[in-house]
Amino acid sequence: MSKKLKDYVVESNQTELKSNLDKLIKKCRFINRWIEKNIHKTERSVVLYNLLRSTADYLELAKSSLSFHISALALSTRSIYEINVRIRSLIEIQEDLKKWQSEAVTDKVQVLEGILLLANGSENLNEKYILKQEIERLKNLTTKYELPIIKQPISTGSLAKTVGLEDEHNALFKLYSKLVHPSSYLVNDYNGASSNENQKTLQIHAQLYAHDSISRICEELGVPFEVSKPYGHG
Repeated sequence: MSKKLKDYVVESNQTELKSNLDKLIKKCRFINRWIEKNIHKTERSVVLYNLLRSTADYLELAKSSLSFHISALALSTRSIYEINVRIRSLIEIQEDLKKWQSEAVTDKVQVLEGILLLANGSENLNEKYILKQEIERLKNLTTKYELPIIKQPISTGSLAKTVGLEDEHNALFKLYSKLVHPSSYLVNDYNGASSNENQKTLQIHAQLYAHDSISRICEELGVPFEVSKPYGHG
């Protein structure tokens, strides 16, 4: 990361934590409003805009779930981390932009194919026809826009390795996954899984990765410091 973890860690209560998360959310939204008004739309700027918006959305989830089941906070933190890894790869590796766009098509096709599979027992032939037509239309988009064929999206672990976060990924991603999914650890030892230590780890890293994502997007798109500064450092 551009700054060390200790540079961000300040002990605080729930009220202060919510306030800090709210500042980060406002920061993301404020920067995106500026991008909308001042940056010419390109494939890259639109993708980075969407990733910053998604970061704010997951920060909202983190803020609203502080007193809920720890899996909600874990989902938020893991998602903010995955977005950060994606932002790094898109900025550092030129061809990853097309791959990321193609993944959206692949995802939609796979969802529709799943729905079609469920509809196989249905007698509604028109519904099946519409689904098949939409699947075909989506597949044709990859040819039209010269997108690479992505059969299986690249894993976050592989992406983390390419952007120099392999050690950090290995250290933390297992924790995220154990707390997101109904693992034996989470189900059978909830008090341990939801310990203050784990909660702080999630809370700190959600903010850390969000700050880093904001910083990288602002630098990549040339967002002025006076725009990125109003709601705190980063």
